[in-house]
Amino acid sequence: MPFGLCNAPATFERMMDTVLRGLKWNICLCYLDDIIVYAPNFQEHKRRLRKVLKCIQEAGLTLNSKKCSFGKKKLTILGHLVDEHGIYPDPQKTAAVTKFPVPENVSDVRSFLGLCSYYRRFIKNFADIAKPLHDLLKKNAKFSWGTPQKESFLTLKKLLTSGPVLGHFLPNAETKIHSDASGYGIGAVLVQVQDGKERPLAYASRSLTAAEKNYSTTEKECLAVVWAISKFRPYLFGRPFTVVTDHHSLCWLANLKDPSGRLARWALRLQEYDINIVYKSGRKHSDADSLSRKPLFESVVENCDEIPSLAAITDYRKEQLKDKHLKSIIRTLEKGDGYQSYQMRNNVLYKRNYDPMGQQWLLVIPKQLRRDVLKSLHDAPTSGHLGFAKTYDRIRRKYCWPGLYGSVRRYVSHCRECQRRKSPPQLPSGQLHPIKPPDIPFNKIGVDLLGRFPLTRNGNRWIIVCTDYLTRFTVTKALPTAEATEIAKFLVEEIILKHGAPREMISDRGRSFLSNLVKDINQLCQTSHLLTTAYHPQTNGLTERFNKTLADMLSMYVDVEQRNWDTILPFVTFAYNSAKQDTTGFSPFFLVHGRDIVTPLDVILPHDTENHADNYVQQLITRAEEARQLAKLHILDAQAVDKRRYDERHRPVNYNVGDLVWVFTPVRKVGLSEKLLRRYFGPYRITRRLSDVTYEVQSIEVTSRRQSKKRHSPRPEVETLL
Repeated sequence: MPFGLCNAPATFERMMDTVLRGLKWNICLCYLDDIIVYAPNFQEHKRRLRKVLKCIQEAGLTLNSKKCSFGKKKLTILGHLVDEHGIYPDPQKTAAVTKFPVPENVSDVRSFLGLCSYYRRFIKNFADIAKPLHDLLKKNAKFSWGTPQKESFLTLKKLLTSGPVLGHFLPNAETKIHSDASGYGIGAVLVQVQDGKERPLAYASRSLTAAEKNYSTTEKECLAVVWAISKFRPYLFGRPFTVVTDHHSLCWLANLKDPSGRLARWALRLQEYDINIVYKSGRKHSDADSLSRKPLFESVVENCDEIPSLAAITDYRKEQLKDKHLKSIIRTLEKGDGYQSYQMRNNVLYKRNYDPMGQQWLLVIPKQLRRDVLKSLHDAPTSGHLGFAKTYDRIRRKYCWPGLYGSVRRYVSHCRECQRRKSPPQLPSGQLHPIKPPDIPFNKIGVDLLGRFPLTRNGNRWIIVCTDYLTRFTVTKALPTAEATEIAKFLVEEIILKHGAPREMISDRGRSFLSNLVKDINQLCQTSHLLTTAYHPQTNGLTERFNKTLADMLSMYVDVEQRNWDTILPFVTFAYNSAKQDTTGFSPFFLVHGRDIVTPLDVILPHDTENHADNYVQQLITRAEEARQLAKLHILDAQAVDKRRYDERHRPVNYNVGDLVWVFTPVRKVGLSEKLLRRYFGPYRITRRLSDVTYEVQSIEVTSRRQSKKRHSPRPEVETLL
């Protein structure tokens, strides 16, 4: 690809990344056609240089010897002078600032500040020093060049020629950010501990917008932290660092009680970093504090109310001129200079579309209107909240702006309405955690209610089911109601008095199972009551699976009116307990009693009943014990197979306390279609981690009372940012 085309720089950079793959950022740096090879000593420098030259040679590239320099201890790159001691402003570049004439109007002031701002990272308290000049740029401000402006102008010139040397970033050194906020600005300093001392690497500050000035103190301080980390992200992402603040509440940012939506979103943004927030009193925190008191004006839009809606726009050219990038293109075209890709049509800027599927000329959208375009072509009913591909195609056929692909992808993936309704395009979360079988029958049981069924002639409507997790033996009983008294009576008479008190009992969160009566029985018998998580009956999967089998068997024998199911219940339960289970390899009856069950047909037809009384009991015990041990091994083998198959279709999750998540809640509302309801609710904050797949969450919207819920593998929320 020849140089001069708009895609040439990106294409060349990709090629160099390929050529220097494995070397870039390790022994060399590359920016377009500039390659810098660095090393701690000359011998290592030669070795690294040989590697780089070999890669260039193998790629078939040639170097211009007149533009190459070797063995340099100091070099100039991108307007900066770099040596072993640190980074300086390039004197040739700062000469334009030092020779700048005294400004005569607002345009001159803006140009001067633009030149100075390129090197503001070298000047501590830049915003403080430049404030008199910034005051001249305020809306409706009268241009008056006085003593404060003159002193600011001369001080900036002086500091650019005698500013401090900023240190090099060392990947293994301790990194810190000093942040602070005031009533009208935020500031930050990136520092590292080098040779036992904190050395500044960069300074940054900006003013608060009109809306941000209304934030609470905690929110302003948190904004300073979030903005500073975003500003210095290339230095911080993927490595531990410390944030030093003079606001003590931020030390507990992850554990704030009932945080507002704004704090919750910021806390979510910080979760991708390995961050430690520490407190330092304001007296000892003057570096960042001074930056926040007199911040650099960085905001393009001071008030969100000034952003016009698409429907209210009458002069689109005026909106394009508000975008500095588009304004420069428009001015260039109006002067008659060439821009083959752009054209003014009816005084509005368009860009040529080389894709035959769209219009020939695409309307260029200014920065302040892009969110409105995205909202109109994704959120509106005529756009239907469709996915990324359809939304991107809808926009790119008529409109364009730099970074369109990334903007659309971020907007669609962060759309809250899409998150609440659509299933995530990935494997379901949470791997399988099988329940380990016990060693003794009825040591671990699962209990559940099945119903409500048609009222029988005996007055029954419910079935209570109890399943043993070792033998698969099932006990059932028809109940007239699902009250706690009926359940307690069943547990005592049918389970405890016949099979012994269980060590563990698993049930759902039904009101009857949580009653004080059932609780008292469990305490008396020292039974641990384990509860399933909400909307996740799979926790008691063994009992739930039997419920399906039981319903299938009952359906074969009930009458037309379905009023005799309670009389059939004992017979089908007998059939289930006497049948061999594929998992254990034995019938539940055999594993419990150590012998095969005698069916009515066995009484009628002749069969061998020979046994020896002297050793029958011992054989019975031995057979039962061996069968139970073998059954447990079979269960464990089957669980291992099920886990492997299940995990292949699911992804592991590892959420932490403080993470924000959406929660799947299959709510049904009378009069509303289930197909049109949102699937996910929230966002919720994780307050406790119970296991790899079970978490306790709390709504972040709670203000007057605590609302905590236990959820199984909640869906993580994606922050809503563009």
